[in-house]
Amino acid sequence: MKTLIATALLTLGFSSFQAQAHEGHDQIPGAVKALHGGVVKTGKEFNVEMLAVDQNVEFFVLAHEGESIDMKAVKLTATGKSPKGKAQEIKLENTGKSFKGTLDFQGSYRLDVEVKTEYKGKKDLYKFLAEK
Repeated sequence: MKTLIATALLTLGFSSFQAQAHEGHDQIPGAVKALHGGVVKTGKEFNVEMLAVDQNVEFFVLAHEGESIDMKAVKLTATGKSPKGKAQEIKLENTGKSFKGTLDFQGSYRLDVEVKTEYKGKKDLYKFLAEK
């Protein structure tokens, strides 16, 4: 009986230690919910969701813990690079709820998209992959 109790206590002790020691839960695909059906990347200040349909792209800036973000104060720039092409700026329009633009795949089937944000003097970088 003592062995059974000792085993149960050790099992509970190790499982709670492992749960507390593990970091990076937000880096697992699906750990952060996409509110608009796109792909979410996590950052230091907030998260960015990219929704790409055909050549249209839309970026949504999402708060970590429900705090509001003044979209007019967010600066977001993006570049796209095809596997054999050069990096080109993606022209974006701030709609007040998101940033909209058009992707130029440069004759390729995929595009590496790099997004830079600045908010209240703090900068962050996000990398996405867009495919036709």
